[in-house]
Formats: sequence, structure tokens, C-alpha cells
Amino acid sequence: MRGLVVAGGRPGRHRFRMEEVMEVRAAATVHNDAETQSALHHLALMIAKGEPFAAVLAAVIAEAVRQFGPPSTAGVISYERDGRTTVVAESAQGMPGRLPPGLAATVLRTGRFTSASEGSRFTAATPVHVDELLWGLLAITSQQATLPSDPEQRLAELAELVATAVGNEQRQAELIASRARLVAASDEARRRIERDLHDGAQQYLVTLMLRLRSVVEMPVLLPEVRTELEDIAAELAGVLDDLRELSRGIHPAILSKGGLRPALRALARRSSIPVVMDVRIHRRLPEPVEVGAYYVVSEVLANATKHGHASTVEVDAATSDGTLHVQVRDDGIGGADLARGSGLIGLRDRIEALGGTFAVVSTRGEGTTVSCQLPIATVTG
Repeated sequence: MRGLVVAGGRPGRHRFRMEEVMEVRAAATVHNDAETQSALHHLALMIAKGEPFAAVLAAVIAEAVRQFGPPSTAGVISYERDGRTTVVAESAQGMPGRLPPGLAATVLRTGRFTSASEGSRFTAATPVHVDELLWGLLAITSQQATLPSDPEQRLAELAELVATAVGNEQRQAELIASRARLVAASDEARRRIERDLHDGAQQYLVTLMLRLRSVVEMPVLLPEVRTELEDIAAELAGVLDDLRELSRGIHPAILSKGGLRPALRALARRSSIPVVMDVRIHRRLPEPVEVGAYYVVSEVLANATKHGHASTVEVDAATSDGTLHVQVRDDGIGGADLARGSGLIGLRDRIEALGGTFAVVSTRGEGTTVSCQLPIATVTG
């Protein structure tokens, strides 16, 4: 074959040798492969950097649409325990043409790539395996007359990225759940110690004080003996006060009985510096949320007094959109730094273990602001 005549052209004009056409096609393939590999590399970096799960899936779907050519549509679907499917993410145009009947079932049964053609529409789905278990599928529907020569390979590469992102998301969720269980176990131990101190040691000391005072009131005692006993009673009262304060620090009884609102107000009353408190919480919250918020306010109040040299502290706590928002601001010297290690690190770990966020802004000379947000609906006691 000597050459190729461009359709619509006159004989003998606009002729190209077949070798030149093949070179152009090969160059386009190389360019497309390079663009695809660059896109896959970018997606892998998103996963490695811990980008949000939804953002990764959106990027994978966009890349699938790009590779198969618009107006293709794509979606990520997960399998439920009973075999039903749930759309996890989809392209802006919606799911791929409402998958042909049996396509998702075929992938579930075979665990392999499957495709179907209906008129000019091509639909394909490939399984997503997470830790060697079939988690779901990645599907594409294309109306393009010309499809990539290797649709199975292209979807498989994207599905592998989806699997990595899903695995990371699952492990992150498991880690958060594990940390939350540790926090809950620690709080339960604190609560048990507080009960033991209140019902045991404190009550015993109260009984001893009553007995001692009854002895002090006996008229037959020598003055010096009475004086000595009164001194002992005073010291015993001091020990009892210290024990009550220790018990309150371990786990405040008012928090268990009344909830976060009265517990925060009790902190304000005991503070040695003025506290302006605005608490807009009108119901009980899950116990881990209440305990976490209480310790944030308690620790920051203590820091404002001991280290921040503040003259006033503002505490704002409210619930909205299924989240508890807490902010504590002081007018102290500032300069608090998580990197130097402090009780703030423990607070951050506690809040993050419950799926929340924790932030500190502390400019020298401008005071310190500590903010945290705790999800309410997803935390259980």
C-alpha cells in the first residue's frame, strides 16, 4: 500500500505514507500513556499524603472519565453483607447508566472484570479487593465510539488505587475506634477510683472526724489533751479536703451526675481568676464527649492561672450540627507551644482519639486560645 488518501481530498493531494500515520498514532499513544501514568502517580501521592477519602475517590472517578472520554460516567460501589450495593462515590453526571442488570452480581460472583454493550453504550466494572476480600467495584459507562484498547487494564489500575484508599480509611477508622476504647477504659478506671475514694476512704475519714470531735467535747479532758485533739481534728479535716480535691481531679462526680453544663460551671466557681462562661448545652452528651470537653476546660483554666498569668478567661461551649464546639480564651502572656511538650498534648491526643480536632493559638503577649470540636453522633459511651 503506497499511501492513504484523506477522505474528501482530491486524488494525489494530501497523501501521507502509512509509516507516517503509524508514527503519529504511536506518538499519541506514548503521550496518552505518559499522561495516564502521571495521573496515576498523582493519585498515589494523594493517598500517601493522607488526602481525604472522598477527595481521592473523586479524583479516581475524574481520571476514569478522562481516560474513557467524556461524556463517560463512573462510580465506586461497595457491597453490603447481604450482597446489595451502595454507591460510595460517583461522577457529576451520576452513576454509570444505572448498571445493566446482573453486572454487579456478576462481579460479586466471579470477582473479575466484566463488561456489557448495549447499542453505542459500553459499560464495564472491575472488582475492588481490600485485604484480599471483595469490597466493591469500580464501574464506567462510555458513549464513545472509540474506546481505549485496554479497558480492563485501565480500570484495574484505578481499582487498585481505590482499594488502597479504602484500606487506609478502614485502618484509620479502626485506629480511632481503638484509641477511643482506650480512652473510655481509662475514664472508667478513673470513675471507679473516684467512687472507691468517695465511698471508702472519704467516708471513713468523716467517721473518724466525728468520733474525734465527740471525744474533744468530753468535759473530763485535760486542756492540753483537748488542744492536741483539736489540732489532730484540724489536720484530719485538711487531709479530707485534699482527698476530696484529688477525687474531683480523678473524675468529677458532678460530671457523672449532672453532665457537662453544671460541671463546667463548677470549674468556673473554683477558679482563682474570673471566668466568663457561655455554655449553650441543654442535654446530656455521650460520656466520652463530656469527659473530653471537661478536661480541656479544666487543663486550660489551670494553665491560664499557673503559666499564662491571665487575669480573665472566657469559656464558650455549644452544640451544633452534631458537634460539640469548645473554645477557651485567656488574656495571659501567651507562648504556649505543643511542640515543647505539655498537658496540651494529652488533651489533643484525647480529643483526636474521639474523632475530634484540637487547635492552640498562643501568640506571645496576646494570650492563648484553645479550641476543640468533638463529633457527638459518632461517639458512644
